[in-house]
Amino acid sequence: MTKKDNREVLKKNTKYFISKFICSVFIRIFLLLIPIYYSYGIDEVAKGNYDASIHMIIMFFVFFMLYRLTEIINQKTYYSLYSNLYKTYLDLGLYKTCNNSLYSLSRFSLSEYSNIMSEDFETLSDYYATLVIRVVEIMEAIYIVIYFFTIHITIGYLTLFISLVVLFLLLYFNPIIANTNKERKQRHDKRISLFQELLLSITEIKGFNIYSIVRDRTMNTVDDYVKWNNKLNIDKYNLKQVSLGLLNVFEFLSLLIGIKLVISGKLTLGVITIIYSYYTKLGDLFLSIITLFESNINVKISRLRIHKLFQYATFSEEKTKKRNIKGFIEFKNVLYGDRNNPILDKVSFSINNNSFNVITGLSGSGKSGIFDLLLRYNRQHEGKILIDGIELKDYDNKQISNIISAVRRDPTFFHISIKDNLSIFDSNFENIVNLAKELNIHDYIMALSDGYNTILDADGSNINSDVKFALAIMRVLLKRPKILLFDETFDFLSRDISLKVLNMLKQMRRDNTILLISKKKEILELDYIDQIILLDNHQVMAMGSHNELIDNNKNYKKLINKL
Repeated sequence: MTKKDNREVLKKNTKYFISKFICSVFIRIFLLLIPIYYSYGIDEVAKGNYDASIHMIIMFFVFFMLYRLTEIINQKTYYSLYSNLYKTYLDLGLYKTCNNSLYSLSRFSLSEYSNIMSEDFETLSDYYATLVIRVVEIMEAIYIVIYFFTIHITIGYLTLFISLVVLFLLLYFNPIIANTNKERKQRHDKRISLFQELLLSITEIKGFNIYSIVRDRTMNTVDDYVKWNNKLNIDKYNLKQVSLGLLNVFEFLSLLIGIKLVISGKLTLGVITIIYSYYTKLGDLFLSIITLFESNINVKISRLRIHKLFQYATFSEEKTKKRNIKGFIEFKNVLYGDRNNPILDKVSFSINNNSFNVITGLSGSGKSGIFDLLLRYNRQHEGKILIDGIELKDYDNKQISNIISAVRRDPTFFHISIKDNLSIFDSNFENIVNLAKELNIHDYIMALSDGYNTILDADGSNINSDVKFALAIMRVLLKRPKILLFDETFDFLSRDISLKVLNMLKQMRRDNTILLISKKKEILELDYIDQIILLDNHQVMAMGSHNELIDNNKNYKKLINKL
């Protein structure tokens, strides 16, 4: 995460910061006034001024109640600030995820990404939400040191000295604890990842009877995590106790000096209670600083992990210019993937708008790479990709989503109902039902226990495979983009549904650009296919109609014979 990104998040929550700061200031003022009025009450009792002492105790009680009331308001302002910070960070994280390449996202394990989106954004939100009160507490500590100088110069210097010593200790040991926490965090991610792997691999563990091996590996990982977690907590605890112990020593010295001054008549008895109370506050303050340092350590680690997510994300500024999209596609010398072993090796071709096209070739020839680039899942290293003569990178995300939609070979769904999954693309339920009937899956859906309200598994494994792909096709057809992509979809569909969809696409080619990836012979031989693009060895080997390629291209004829 860049400093600019962070500043924008904080700026959006300015009003919540102001509310939290005002509440925090009032709380600390009340906490400073409470012991003062208590001490005044004691002094008045010592003097025999009982009416005045009652007045002081009443003021003490009033400020105590105001403090309690302000604390209630303060909690509300804290959670308002925290929740709005978290939602702003999360919104930015979602934006960066969706504007990232699949290659960049592939660097994350499921647990690492989950921790970023939940724990790391929460860490940042809590840090900045509590930073306000920490700043006010530091202001309070400065006031206390100054106040002690007004009581007696020796007490003032003692308090200043111990404050600086404790602060030095915290600053000195903070980097050491930070390094320990970094090690703990890395092992935490590894531990969570291992638990997820354990559940996903349970069938293999049972099938190969390798429980003992998996257990040993798991326990070794857990032992490593526990070791660093214990070290972190012990180091923090020891630092806390040493700091507070030193503070207690100087508190004792200050109280001795205070008592001596009371005996000599230079201080009142009530001031002793203020010294004790304010030293207790200094102890609480140093605990707050330790907590702040701990939070800062976690924030640094979180920022590093978040930076990894944001590192290659693109920023797509929404453009207002509207374009009348025709759907003409061009690839010009496109190099994609590892330069030494590319997925597409300087590929060039064009696809006319309002046409039906098929990309074919053996497995591993780079066919899906074309879809990855058109959908901007990743970016090419060299060359240009254009739609209607305009480079793909110059379209904003909203425009691209309206122009191009795809059915992938492994479609996934949201864990919501069939109806809700499809309503994202068309809110008119009647249109959804009519399309389901056209594809001949309506009766199947209605036969499910909850019909269209059936909750889908993310991978669609709780419904028939044919219906799963039909639903994925429905999403694209309901969205009505100008360019439709189908990644080997028809290789997984039954003949009945394939024919229904192909007949729909045959009609749609009058207004849409349609691009299929397929190795099915019966699709390649369709007489309404305008162009077939043959890929081999990551390059375009031939383009033309089925009959043209059969007559003139040996590679295509060889492929057809293999199918």
